[in-house]
This record gives sequence, structure tokens and C-alpha cells, in this order.
Amino acid sequence: YAHSMNVAMLCRLIGVWMNFPKEDLDTLTLAGLLHDIGKCQIPDDILLKPGKLTKQEYEFIKMHPQFGYNVLKNQTMHPSIKNAVLRHHERFDGTGYPFGLKGKEIPFYARIIGVADSFDTMNSDRVYRDRLPKETIIEELKKNAGTQFDPEIVVYMIEIIEEGFTDRECNDIE
Repeated sequence: YAHSMNVAMLCRLIGVWMNFPKEDLDTLTLAGLLHDIGKCQIPDDILLKPGKLTKQEYEFIKMHPQFGYNVLKNQTMHPSIKNAVLRHHERFDGTGYPFGLKGKEIPFYARIIGVADSFDTMNSDRVYRDRLPKETIIEELKKNAGTQFDPEIVVYMIEIIEEGFTDRECNDIE
């Protein structure tokens, strides 16, 4: 729950920084909130495993975007939300999943979620490591701009981090 709320907040912040209209901010925020809904179909013994995943377990986890899309596909909502859920693990260089999309082939909201999702993962304590310092996160974002991440979105994420917005509760960002 906390991760999804954080990703939704970060997506909204990025949208604010990019001057999205309110309707688009709301759509992007909902996409961020729902991005991992497919993980509800991953068994807890895999999802919460404290150690290293087996190759089979990792391949199964990689199916969560498709599972999420399947949950949402018949729901009445903006198509960009469904597309973002399905494609939020695509990488800017084409090495992501599930389709290996590259650059602007990846839906815009999915590219935003990819940056927000990665930031929250790096900024959170994990079983296998403590949260990373902000300076390290910024270095990782810069290093992976153009490969994992859309470089345009990375610029906005770094500005948001440097302004300290990721350290605050932002429940009503317009």
C-alpha cells in the first residue's frame, strides 16, 4: 500500500513539475496508484521472499504487469491508465518487459511511473539493503537516464528530489 501511494504521489509531483492540467494529473496519479495491482496475483511466498528469487520466481513476478492489465482491461477508465500498468517495466533502451518497447514507443505515463517506481524502491528499506542516500539515488538516476529511464523525466525527478519534495507528505498536490 505505502509503495503504491508513494509512486502515485511521485507521479503527481512529476506531472505538476511538467505543468500537466489537473485532469491529466488525476489520471497519472491513478495510474501510479494502480501500477502494481497485478502483484495481487503473485503468491506471498514469492512476493515477500526475503532471499534471492529463483529464475522461475523472477519470471513469474515479471508477469505482474500483464496480470494488472487483465484486472483492469474491462474496467471503465482512461486507456492510458491500463497502458501504463501494462508497460511500466519497459526500459528506454528497449531491454524492459513485457514487450521490449524502446524510447517514445513506451507510453508517457509508463515512463513517468518507471522513474517514480525506481525512486521509491531506492528510497525505501529493503530486506536486502537499507534505503539509499539521496545523493546515490540522484547518481543512479543520472547514470540510467537514456537506458532504463526517459532522460527528460529524470531531469524533473532530480529537481523534485533536490527541492526536498520527496521528504514531505504531499497528500493534496495540485
